[in-house]
Amino acid sequence: MPRHKPGGRAARGGRQTVPVRFPDDVPTLTDGTVTLRAHAVPDLPRIVEQCRDPESIAWTTVPTPYDEQDARDWIGTVVPAGWEGDSTYCFAIEHDGCFAGSVDLRMKGGGEGELGFGLHPDARGDGLMRRALMLLLDWGFERHGLAVVQWRAFTGNWASRRTVWGLGFSFGPTVPQLLPHRGERRDAWTGWIGAADAREPVEPWLVPPVLEADGVRLRAWCETDGPGLVEAANDPTVRQWIPDSPLPREPGEVPGYLLRVHQAAATNARMAWCVADAESDAPLGNVALFEFEEDGDDLTAQVGYWSLPAGRGRGAMTTALRTATDWALRRRGDGGFGARRLYLLTSPRNLPSRALAERAGFTHVGTERGSGPLAGGGYEDSALYDRLRDAPEG
Repeated sequence: MPRHKPGGRAARGGRQTVPVRFPDDVPTLTDGTVTLRAHAVPDLPRIVEQCRDPESIAWTTVPTPYDEQDARDWIGTVVPAGWEGDSTYCFAIEHDGCFAGSVDLRMKGGGEGELGFGLHPDARGDGLMRRALMLLLDWGFERHGLAVVQWRAFTGNWASRRTVWGLGFSFGPTVPQLLPHRGERRDAWTGWIGAADAREPVEPWLVPPVLEADGVRLRAWCETDGPGLVEAANDPTVRQWIPDSPLPREPGEVPGYLLRVHQAAATNARMAWCVADAESDAPLGNVALFEFEEDGDDLTAQVGYWSLPAGRGRGAMTTALRTATDWALRRRGDGGFGARRLYLLTSPRNLPSRALAERAGFTHVGTERGSGPLAGGGYEDSALYDRLRDAPEG
């Protein structure tokens, strides 16, 4: 259990009744590995290092350029004012006797707070921020009587999002132009956790595993795949059979598309693989799982796919679809995704797609009426195929 050393005088309901003296009244919170404490002069060099780090500059509003006087002003004026004004409680994170970063709890009134946090570069990747935020949340909920704590971060700040996801935060809408940053306003993610909420993820964060077979590699999509994505978006075959595809038509649309792809994985909505040549790593196509329906251990998912011209006529997509769905149907205890049934929909007129599905082990089981959008508007029937984990093939 976390150990809390005395400090800060709170009234019933958690609000301060007398002014807090900084640093004397700042509590020390520890779990035995990480300690939250008041900032001090010896922290200055590492505060400067953290604030000059490119990640800190990209995702926070820290001044640029940043020097030791900025750090002195911050711990000597800004941080004490937050404590003394009962508005922002900012702690230094200490690990192995060394400053590792900062966390703060901003009081919004009415039982509401908001998190802020950042780590020194050499303290990242070891789970220290999770420990620090657990201490801060416990303190905020228990000592200050908070009902809910919010989180906001610029879209694309995956490290911040994954940290609060692991703590059990639920995610709200992406709000356009919510937060200011260096003379402009940027879109932001939002989230929250309640006092009674479990400190564990609310839903899975999907990570497509790297799979390889017969000269094909399935991996996550990345920024260097932009030209392939734009090529697919403008390919006549892809546009004919997937007229409502959200693929980026121009290079400038690639970052937004990849953000949506990664966000769909982070919210347990969709998992997509780039099908790449195993030797050159050049994109050949896409395979995705989505429309998850789960009831206990019974999981069903839809499969989708498309191919670039370079991936056609060489067996690459057959290998990719077969490899991805083999993994998806494998039980979780055996290292798979745990699906019992996979299904896909394709146009009855798309004979290459139908043949690909059958080569990959899918069986034509029926027709779904009026479900397939047409390039010229309207809908047509879709051929329904499925593949079962325990069904005999052939």
